Amino acid sequence: MSTANAVKNKIDQLDSGSVFCAMDFLSLGSKGNIDVILHRLSDAGLIRKLSVGLYDKPKKSNVLGDLTPHIPDVIGAYIRRTGHTIIMDPLAAANALSLTTQVPAKMTFLTNGKSHQIDITFIHAAPKKLVGADTQIGILIQSLHYFGKNLMPNKIASQIGKRLSKNDLTLLKSFRTKTLQYITPQIDRIIINATAD
Repeated sequence: MSTANAVKNKIDQLDSGSVFCAMDFLSLGSKGNIDVILHRLSDAGLIRKLSVGLYDKPKKSNVLGDLTPHIPDVIGAYIRRTGHTIIMDPLAAANALSLTTQVPAKMTFLTNGKSHQIDITFIHAAPKKLVGADTQIGILIQSLHYFGKNLMPNKIASQIGKRLSKNDLTLLKSFRTKTLQYITPQIDRIIINATAD
């Protein structure tokens, strides 16, 4: 079987809505060859190109046509393609944890790669702003950046502290000295609330 047929067969087996990149097919051929095959499948209308090197097998709606892929799936494929570290920005993190009712106007993520946009905005950030990027506690830390140097309300610090498991608390303590110093007081307050009887 040719590499092109093998790639097409593998895509045919994927669920509708799947997002992928050449890295997902390296067992079938070289990255350069896979890139060409995905580009040709996109030109033929068999898959949809989302951005440079990112494709999906779109879910279809009788009313809306091809549906937009889920953002986490796009982010996952983008991470596989680039190897970059990515985490949601402070406002999105605070909103995701219900710490603010303010809703981001657009999806923005921090990354150790270059700042750019592919319908989702990626902003280059220092390593200390990306601490915990592959964990739920990383989202909590991002939400603390949303509050900045202003102390979050006591009610919120207490609410967060009570929601943390022992594993979450251990992870938060381990990240305490790895992130930016101005949010350390926020982390300390959450730890105190989590360990209070």
